[in-house]
Amino acid sequence: MTDAKESLSPGGYSGVEYWDAYHEEALTRDIDRAVKLKLWLESLLPLLEGVEDRRVLDLGCGSGHDAVALSRQGFQVSGCDISGVAIEEARALARRQGQAIELLRHDIATPLPYADATFSAVICNLTLHMFTPETGQGVTAEVKRCLEPGGLFAFHVNSTEDLPYRRKLQPPVRRLENGMYCLGRGQTMRFFSEADCRDLLQGWELVLLQPAQMLRADGGVQKRAWRCAARQPLA
Repeated sequence: MTDAKESLSPGGYSGVEYWDAYHEEALTRDIDRAVKLKLWLESLLPLLEGVEDRRVLDLGCGSGHDAVALSRQGFQVSGCDISGVAIEEARALARRQGQAIELLRHDIATPLPYADATFSAVICNLTLHMFTPETGQGVTAEVKRCLEPGGLFAFHVNSTEDLPYRRKLQPPVRRLENGMYCLGRGQTMRFFSEADCRDLLQGWELVLLQPAQMLRADGGVQKRAWRCAARQPLA
């Protein structure tokens, strides 16, 4: 993995160099995809099932496992991610699974490459917490633009209660400006309180806001997060 001290973007978050290296290394690691799908994607499915025309954007789609899982359930899925390595892996996975998914390499902290009201739902699992509060508000504004009226925005972000676990898992942890931290190897992360989640979703119709956690095989806590969902107002 690249030492990413020099790979932060001008916006102060981990850039393409970090994420390409991350996904190249992930190809060599044994990752329990079933556990992650159940915790992060499947927990949102009851909300997504209520989406009428089933046009979903996976924002920060990574290697495409959520996107492919949604496509297999009949959703019309698009996905984008900053990492070209991840997008190529996602395209290969979609081909192997026989799923037609539009996948683009794109930094989601910049204006999204989609027309207004393109999607009926946007998911963003464990990605929004990579950005400063200001950048996160910009991403959320772009999500609102790309959603049709009444569209659903569902996501997970790391909780303030997760910081002690990050200190153990990814040392050293260095505090940056704007409530951001730089973890070992150069990953940037913000930790959300309940108030932070509500602030991010001001002007939305809040549907779901609850704590979530991932456990290790021995039953200990590995990650603490917030599960959030909101709808764009109809008017």
